[in-house]
Amino acid sequence: MIRKFLLPLLAIFGAIFGLYTVFLTQKTTPVQPILFPPARSPYQHSIAAAGIIEASTNNISIGSPFNEIIKKVYVIEGQTVKSGDQLFELDVRNFQAELGSAEGSINVAKATLEDRAKQFSFYKKLQGSKAVSEQIYQQASYAYIEARESLKVAQANLNVIQANIEKSIILAPVSGKILQVNIHVGEIAPVIPAAADGALILMGSVDPLQMRVDIDEDDAWRFIEGMEATAFVRGNRNIGFAMKFIRVEPYIIPKRSFTGITSERVDTRVLQVLYQFEKKELPIYAGQILDVFIKSTPHEESLK
Repeated sequence: MIRKFLLPLLAIFGAIFGLYTVFLTQKTTPVQPILFPPARSPYQHSIAAAGIIEASTNNISIGSPFNEIIKKVYVIEGQTVKSGDQLFELDVRNFQAELGSAEGSINVAKATLEDRAKQFSFYKKLQGSKAVSEQIYQQASYAYIEARESLKVAQANLNVIQANIEKSIILAPVSGKILQVNIHVGEIAPVIPAAADGALILMGSVDPLQMRVDIDEDDAWRFIEGMEATAFVRGNRNIGFAMKFIRVEPYIIPKRSFTGITSERVDTRVLQVLYQFEKKELPIYAGQILDVFIKSTPHEESLK
């Protein structure tokens, strides 16, 4: 009788012992804390958006008027410049050669004009007598007018070349800070940059800074002009600051900056809203993307 139940009892005991051993040796994996918890909206009702920092003058892309070799670069990244300061200079040897030719053309035109003026003056004195025909007189008159206009053309050509030489020294259009320098001495400055959004020099006023906020078109109807907004630095939600509303660009455009979220559609269109703020001691920089919350109203009130 004992042998009949011994093996089943041993099997049941072994199974219980095995389960108990597994339970005791099983390790509970602790939940890892979130290193960079996302920011939370400071408003009861808000619109979540992404904003990119830019200069308050908008980012100004400095280009070149000519495809010429860069002779000298006067600025570096982070440098503060005033309106009219030199940024870079192009090689003007071709223009200087044209300048010498233009000056020679002016001298020839002046000599021709002086000669034609004397001839016309001589025929003008004889106009009332029969010593000169009307045809010769008119020819002298037209030759004088042609020489006078030729001098004007030569002077205009000289002015164009001198203007090109002056334009070869690129000046800062506004006071601000140099954000990027993408040129070097010896390179050829392209009139059209290779990259669609490329700039030989990128600059703008950073006092104050400006935030360009992209509001998804699905939330655009909830946006109310003038509403306050708060931005938070990605990676540290404790760094946040309020912003001042500036204006809305009332044309919805395709979204240009993407967050990398798999659910994000590439055909998303956004309403762009501009806010302004003072940098002060904030560890933020132009071109940085921040999380933005714009104060709004409940959905029910927005539908009224």
